[in-house]
Amino acid sequence: MISGDGSQHYPENYSECITNTDKGTILPPVDGGRRAWAFMIGAFMIEGLMWVGFPLTFGVFQSYYQNNNTFTKNQYLSLVGTLTTAISYLGTPLITFFTIKYPLYQRYMIWGGWLVCSLALITSSFATQVWHLIITQGFLYGLGFLIIYYPLLNMLNEWFIQRRGLAYGILFGSTGIYGLGLPFVIEKMLKQYGYATTLRVYGVAVFVLVGPTLPLIRGRLINDRTENKINPVVFRKPMFFSVTCSNFMQGLVFFLPSIYLPCKFLSPNQGTVLLSLLNISQIIGQIGMGYLSDRCSPLAPMVGSTFLSSIMVLCVWDFSNTFPFLIIFCLLYGFFAGGYSVLYCRFVTALTDNPETGLWLYSIFEFQRGVGNLVGGSVSGILVKDVSTVAKYENLILFVGIALLISSLGGLSFWFFKGHRPDFSAWMERLS
Repeated sequence: MISGDGSQHYPENYSECITNTDKGTILPPVDGGRRAWAFMIGAFMIEGLMWVGFPLTFGVFQSYYQNNNTFTKNQYLSLVGTLTTAISYLGTPLITFFTIKYPLYQRYMIWGGWLVCSLALITSSFATQVWHLIITQGFLYGLGFLIIYYPLLNMLNEWFIQRRGLAYGILFGSTGIYGLGLPFVIEKMLKQYGYATTLRVYGVAVFVLVGPTLPLIRGRLINDRTENKINPVVFRKPMFFSVTCSNFMQGLVFFLPSIYLPCKFLSPNQGTVLLSLLNISQIIGQIGMGYLSDRCSPLAPMVGSTFLSSIMVLCVWDFSNTFPFLIIFCLLYGFFAGGYSVLYCRFVTALTDNPETGLWLYSIFEFQRGVGNLVGGSVSGILVKDVSTVAKYENLILFVGIALLISSLGGLSFWFFKGHRPDFSAWMERLS
């Protein structure tokens, strides 16, 4: 695994683990091969169509809802997109428990989550109140995607070991690739056919296009393990505290530019262009970050990502009074900020080499990000009550920039925690 100093360590029986984990069973190779890349094709479709399709393009929906006065009490519209992403993160401990406890049911979970997401989009097309969207487009869709995602990641970890960072970068990079065209398609459909038809068509598209790729989603290992324990030692490691501090602050504001940028201009086309460019720039950032994390400590790209993102927000977005400058901001922000979550898989391998503990750690990092996302969405709703008021945007920009700067300082705190490792047993003795 990759340790905190950037060196790589693998167990002595590493070669045996990747070729013959289950005694008496010939397993397909890891880090490549027909089966591994077939799995990536299916995962690519799920990530691209189901994550980009709604959560990361909700800014287009929100702009349409607000500009057309589709719903009353539209000040709560931002909660719909925020809730979808928050559920996908906040529910991670629960879904991790079932993924580890019942590995033989992982494929059923993926098929079930796919059906829930399709139904959520179709039922949301009948919404007449904002709270209808909150339940369907927000809660139900987020729940369905959550059910899919952790079995998917657990299987990915079985197929890729040494090249895991690159595999995660490719998987997350699918959001940028699909983001090239989906915002334009959704924006055009909303303009021509309205939100009801758009949601129904996309719900059917998820069902028809993703369904045929699901047979490709298969785990590499054959096991029925029921161990569901996490090694508490990892919580005392300096890197865990460093990642926790940085991760929460980054999750607090990461999604806000993609939500509010499409609302800043009167022209829906300009907002859609910005969202697409944001998705494009994330492709290179995510794949590059994954490639880099396979070759060095994940702390360096973590600090670089958050610090440079804060500079982009405070020095570029804050002074972007014209459309061309906002294009520059989207390209730079997407490149630097978009690859942050790719590092999770390497934070995990730097902390443990136990698969169950690793999946728990990944879920904890996602949970932290979800809490930050939910809090950030609520704060942004207060800061930007009127999207046509420039002063409100300045408050939002300042909030995003400072949060990202604090996130970078959280990454630097690794060296502080390394020299001042907390002793929980001593604290408990004092309390008693």
